Amino acid sequence: MYYLPVDFYRYLIGREGQSVNEQVMIKCIDQQLKVNRLLVDQLDLSQVSHPKMREYLLNHIEITTVISSTLLNRSETAEHLAKKRQLWTYIQQKNPEVFQAIRKTMLSRLTKHSVLPDRKLSNVVYQITKSVYGFN
Repeated sequence: MYYLPVDFYRYLIGREGQSVNEQVMIKCIDQQLKVNRLLVDQLDLSQVSHPKMREYLLNHIEITTVISSTLLNRSETAEHLAKKRQLWTYIQQKNPEVFQAIRKTMLSRLTKHSVLPDRKLSNVVYQITKSVYGFN
């Protein structure tokens, strides 16, 4: 047997109908929100003694929440904007320590608010990031 360092198959992420496609993710936003809430429910920062682990877990939940908020901003429907407000309210009520930690980050501040100028700015930053990194 001989190993050839050649790609015989290239998997393209973001094709139409794939679960990572933006429109598919928006249609399945309730699943994303469920995962987001489960993370909030399970994260007990008082049980995390190692500072690096705490930083990692907060970063992970921030990324998940920013993705949820960004997708809800992208859809621009009143229903989805209400779901975004509900998500942030849920985090604030269920896990205030996590809320205080993630609400102050740049990405959270960019995606959290529901007023039109903030949503437009969030969408522009998303488009720029999308074109630079080539996702979706």
